[in-house]
Amino acid sequence: MQKFYFCRWWTMSKYKDDGEMYLSMYPSLNKWINECMICHSKGYKPDMPEQISGEYSVAGKHIRKYFRPLSIDDLGVCEQCAKYTHNSI
Repeated sequence: MQKFYFCRWWTMSKYKDDGEMYLSMYPSLNKWINECMICHSKGYKPDMPEQISGEYSVAGKHIRKYFRPLSIDDLGVCEQCAKYTHNSI
């Protein structure tokens, strides 16, 4: 019986989902990703243009496929977490 060995880079145990894997393959695209400082949810910046890496690039399309828009305030907190934290300060 033949055994198949896969590189750890391709296994999903290292990554939460396909979006994390995509960002690890193209780290320059992290500049278009917002992350909440409280809940650590990730999403793309709502003001991200359609074409982000060139005229024929599909990077923007893939980011929109893997992530949802996530707006954060100047403290790095998403709207959902801001409802609970800013009222208690």
